[in-house]
Parts: sequence; C-alpha cells; structure tokens
Amino acid sequence: MSISAPRYVQGPVARAGRPWRILAIVEREVLRRATWGPLLAVALTWLVVVLEVVVNVYFATLTGGSVAAAFESPYESVVWVLLLLIVTATVGAGSLADDLGSRSITLYLSRPLRISDYLAAKGSAIGAWLLIAGAGPGCVAAGVTAALGYVSASEALAAVAGCFAVGLVMAIFFTGVALALSSLTRRSLYAGVAIFGTVLSVTVSVSVVAGITGTAKLLYADIVANVQSIAEAAFGRPSPYPTDPLASVAVLVLTGSVLAVLAWWRLTRVEVVGE
Repeated sequence: MSISAPRYVQGPVARAGRPWRILAIVEREVLRRATWGPLLAVALTWLVVVLEVVVNVYFATLTGGSVAAAFESPYESVVWVLLLLIVTATVGAGSLADDLGSRSITLYLSRPLRISDYLAAKGSAIGAWLLIAGAGPGCVAAGVTAALGYVSASEALAAVAGCFAVGLVMAIFFTGVALALSSLTRRSLYAGVAIFGTVLSVTVSVSVVAGITGTAKLLYADIVANVQSIAEAAFGRPSPYPTDPLASVAVLVLTGSVLAVLAWWRLTRVEVVGE
C-alpha cells in the first residue's frame, strides 16, 4: 500500500465559443437590470399603451372611426417617448458606466473577448429591454382587441407589424444613446441624467427653433416629430407632418449607429489586462 502524497493534475479547460461568450454577457446584463426601477418604468409604459389602445379601438368600433388611428394613437403622444426615455435611462445608464467604475471592464475586454463582442452584448441587452417596453405593449394590445372581437385578425397583425417597426427603430436609436453616454462616465447616475437631459433638451430646443423659424428640416432633429412621422407610415395613415418617414428612420438609425461607434472608440481607450 502506497503512502506517498497524491498528485493532482489540472485537466484542460475548454473555452466557450465566441457566440456563447456574447450570450453569457447578454443574459447577465438583462437579468442585472431586472430591478425595481426598470421594471416599474416598463410596467408603466405597458399600462399606458395597452389601456390607451384598447379604449381607443373600442370607441373607434362604436363610432366608425379609424382603427389604424386608434392603434397609432400612443405614438402620437410625447408621453410615449418620455416613457421610453425613462426606460433607457434606468436600463442603459449603468451598462458601461458600472463596469468602468468597478474596473471589471478590464477583465471583460481581456483576450479572448473583443471590444466589438462586449459592446454588441451590452447593446443587445439594452435593445431587448427597449423592445419589450417599446414594441411589446402595442403588440399585446393588438392581441387583446382581437380576442375581444373589436378588430379582425388581419387588422391585429397589421397593428403588430406597425408597433414592432416603430419600436425597433426607437430601440436602435436609444440603445446608441445609452451606450455612448454611459461610456463617458464611471457613475451610472451621471449617465442617466445625461441620457434624459440630452435627449429632452435637444428635442425641446429644436422644436422651439423650428417653430420660430419655420424651418421644417430642423424637425429631423426632433425625436418626437420623427416618431410621429414614422408611426403614421407604419400604420398606413397619411402623414400631416413635414418630415419624410423614410428620412426619419434613416436619421434615427444612423444617429444610434454613430453613437454606438463613439462608445466603441471610447472603449478602445480603456487599458485592459492580459490573460
């Protein structure tokens, strides 16, 4: 019988593939933001949109009004943009700022994870929350009105497509805003204030200047005007707004993409540790 000390040998460690590493960050980030603040903001958005759509569709069927206009009504209001802005601030403010503040970002960005992978994962998590808040309630409201017999299945499906189109464009834009402003500070509070304050101040100032000068092209910098124009086209209604829907989509998507690139550039300035 041998009485020699046992020898332990470390076995090979298999690395997860690149897609799995990205998905792991997405899952962690989505669950990490499931706190009272974001959940209340999303719940409030759902409550406002679903109630407004169901009530408007009900009265539209009674009075012979436009069902498409009833489905589109939440996106005509400034309230919807403000609610989505609150969701963006609560969900996206700490996406990069928390990791910068704790220096855990240096571990994330160590090999074999690329900056683009890290940023794509963070953006996907923010975008998922924004799609849930932006497109989800309209789609559910369409299902509810169809189940209650207020609209036909084809009308409900058309409404779902319109809600998803508007929600997707806004998710891309607000995700870029959150990533860019969150990458500039190590405090999520500062990033949240910057997200809310920047978007709100730009929208209000552009709207005022456009109204005074009568320059319609300035409205392309007004987020509310862009949303209204896109929503009219998405729900198949003639638009009374001077902005072109396709141009509004291009402006919001391009702005969100450019801001995401800015966040990527900011992360390239962060010193990382090796394996």
